[in-house]
Amino acid sequence: MSEKKEYLFYKNLVFFWRKKWLLIGIPLVICLIVSAFSMFSSREYVGKAIFYTGDVPDDFLTDPKLMEANYIDDSKDVDAEFSVIKSKQVQIKVVDDNKDDVHKELSSLITSYTEDLLEAYNIRFNRTQDTVDVYENSLEENEKLIDRYYEAIEAVKEDAVPDTDLLAAVATKEEIIYEYETSVNRMITDLALFKEPKLISESITQSDNYLVQNAVVSFALSFFLMLVVLLLWRYIREARRALND
Repeated sequence: MSEKKEYLFYKNLVFFWRKKWLLIGIPLVICLIVSAFSMFSSREYVGKAIFYTGDVPDDFLTDPKLMEANYIDDSKDVDAEFSVIKSKQVQIKVVDDNKDDVHKELSSLITSYTEDLLEAYNIRFNRTQDTVDVYENSLEENEKLIDRYYEAIEAVKEDAVPDTDLLAAVATKEEIIYEYETSVNRMITDLALFKEPKLISESITQSDNYLVQNAVVSFALSFFLMLVVLLLWRYIREARRALND
């Protein structure tokens, strides 16, 4: 039984060897055809711009759905989308067959988004700075006033009964001054740590045509199919011979 299997295996090998040009040639032709289609097929251009949004809390500038509704014109042929790729980083992606259209649309979106980011940043920064100025003025006024209270207390003779209202006013002013100082220091720290939004990178690349991958896959599949076809061919031929004998 084993000798018969070995004989059949040998006959298969001989048959494949005789048909080697079909076994190799047809998959190679298919591989070349697929490679040619991959090489000359239209490839899309992909434009990407990555922004660092800093400390801008506005959802219209950080939420992809809201940004797409605000910036993307559906009437245009190019495909554009916004996405958050990581914390405080927003990506604009534009895809089209025409490189000039990709560049034009990407530049337009970059300009609009940059202006809005900087405007939101400046509004928050300036409002915080204005609050600091107001608090510093109030702090200065209260410090001048409490100095007068201290002078009034020192002017009182040692044997006189202290003015309880004056002492209470001093205590109140000290508490107010402490709160102002704490708030001013906190806001000054916030201003120092504010990160200005900026464009990190901008690029336009052509999409991959997957030439090598398509060539390998097409050759492997067509080679396997040729094996099946040759096996079926040999089986039919042997079956006909057996029936005719």
